Amino acid sequence: MRRTLAIILAAATAGSARAQGIGDLSVITGPQFTSYAIGSGTTAKTVGQISLPFAVIVPLTERFSIDVSTNWAQSTVRSNGTESSRISGLTDTQLRINWSLGERTVLTLGANVPTGMYKVPDKQQEAAGQVASPFLLYPVSSMGSGLGTTAGVAQAMSFGEWNVGLGASVRVSSPFDAYQVQTRVLRFEPGSEARVRIGVDRAFGDMRFTAGATYSMFTDDKADSTTFATGGRALGQAALAIPTSSGEWTLSAWDLYRGQGQQSGGSAPWENIVNGNLTYGFDWNGVFVQPSLEGRAWMRDYEKAGMLGTASVRFRFRFGLFDNLSVNPTVSYSLGNVYASTTPLDVQGFRALLLLRWR
Repeated sequence: MRRTLAIILAAATAGSARAQGIGDLSVITGPQFTSYAIGSGTTAKTVGQISLPFAVIVPLTERFSIDVSTNWAQSTVRSNGTESSRISGLTDTQLRINWSLGERTVLTLGANVPTGMYKVPDKQQEAAGQVASPFLLYPVSSMGSGLGTTAGVAQAMSFGEWNVGLGASVRVSSPFDAYQVQTRVLRFEPGSEARVRIGVDRAFGDMRFTAGATYSMFTDDKADSTTFATGGRALGQAALAIPTSSGEWTLSAWDLYRGQGQQSGGSAPWENIVNGNLTYGFDWNGVFVQPSLEGRAWMRDYEKAGMLGTASVRFRFRFGLFDNLSVNPTVSYSLGNVYASTTPLDVQGFRALLLLRWR
């Protein structure tokens, strides 16, 4: 999953819904630096990543749009100040077609084009593995996932004061050569995924409540002659926006549960990550300012796996004479721990993002 690209495309899609034609084309990028220092003393390591996502959204008509996105990333692992592993390059490219049928139904066709790095050699595998953490959430968690296609449909409806959205999609991927260990190449075949989602929102006076739930099911992954089972995943999200005379408070939370799966040598235990966030946004001399506090907890098979607290501040403003250019810088600092077996390792993190959107 490429998390920065998901944020970019979500923002772009929201803007293109009102578009009239190709003249309303949007270009969005979000250079980001993420670094976590894990542990202390002789076992300490720092895992950093620089990512440069890029997306173009072309609304051909009111009902038909195309978007293209990709990412360049560099991930580095340092132990005691010495670089031990690095991987860098272009990731896969995502193509997506959105077709609106009437006012309430959207069909989506997508393709993952394998432009990323494959047959990752030994010296780069540590860096590739460290950024795949489900807890620390690096912007780019995989340099390539093979040729794949996705088809989905979404339907919106109203029930009294409630707005309800339903969606379903299926993704099918092709085998690819993933790693190279000395002279041996490991061929990987990702399992197919089926996903269903429901979302609701409604107003309560000046406040607004939104919530959603997604469930994903997977067929088995295969690596050469070994079969792996990825457990089903359930994601719940909710947010409450409370406007005041001076700004707006937002209380949000998400919970990600992955069921028990199968890995080489035994079962992969279930795990759960819960995250809560409190933000306050206000205008200050023409600049939108949004500080936030975030807490995250990770549990694996009834054992603590990690805790993380994050303080962030985001800004949004227009750049000089370019009214169509929105500038959104964000900086974050994190403190917490992760567990190696039963031993907690201290974690310190820093993240800086500059989201630029031309529309």
